[in-house]
Amino acid sequence: MKTLQKIFIVNILLFGLLFITCKTTPPFEYTDTFNVSSEHFVETRSGPWETVNNTQFRIIIEHEEKIICVRGRVTMTINKKDNYKFRATKPAEDYFPGAEGRIKVHSGFLLRYEGVRHILLDIAHQYPDYAIRISGVSLGATWTQLFLLDVILHWPDRDVLAILYAPANPWRRLPKKYQKELEQRTVFVCSHWDPITWMRPLFYFRYGHDITIGRWWRFWPPQHHPTQMLRSLEEMK
Repeated sequence: MKTLQKIFIVNILLFGLLFITCKTTPPFEYTDTFNVSSEHFVETRSGPWETVNNTQFRIIIEHEEKIICVRGRVTMTINKKDNYKFRATKPAEDYFPGAEGRIKVHSGFLLRYEGVRHILLDIAHQYPDYAIRISGVSLGATWTQLFLLDVILHWPDRDVLAILYAPANPWRRLPKKYQKELEQRTVFVCSHWDPITWMRPLFYFRYGHDITIGRWWRFWPPQHHPTQMLRSLEEMK
């Protein structure tokens, strides 16, 4: 047996012990209309989608409620290769204006956000008194974390919340003051045995409130697939 195979098996066993000790986390409620649920998950995955620079997203502006909804789509063939660009990148100072300290992110996820950043911030600038609700699945739940930090830096007191399903980890280095800001505004919904969520690259992080769904003993098929995520969310009822 090759060394890499042995390391992989040991990792699986260690994570298995972790999952056995975990219990399904109860729902974390933000508001009456923005909660973790199977209905919200289905809504988050619905199109139609816009595609800009190989990044797929959707913006919904609800003028009556004064809410901007931003959704990120899962990995597609056009952007799949960027998920493997693990080089840590330090964005230019004007990329995150007003940020203090060094910020490094996964270069592939940064590339996905760079492609749509100006569009999202332009909409946010156009409606400065609107709340922002961010949702996404998988890749869409990863690059939207960068948008969340951008909103916090531009509008520190703005009403912005995120519920993100099965995300990867984009942050290589982030000052503690921004970690706390993200933690107060973010919920991550992750399945037991999700290979994307738990088999994370070394020293990459995400910051928020974790909700673990599903059953610890259900490890096949992989729990990252939307069908499995939906099943686990329905079990929360």
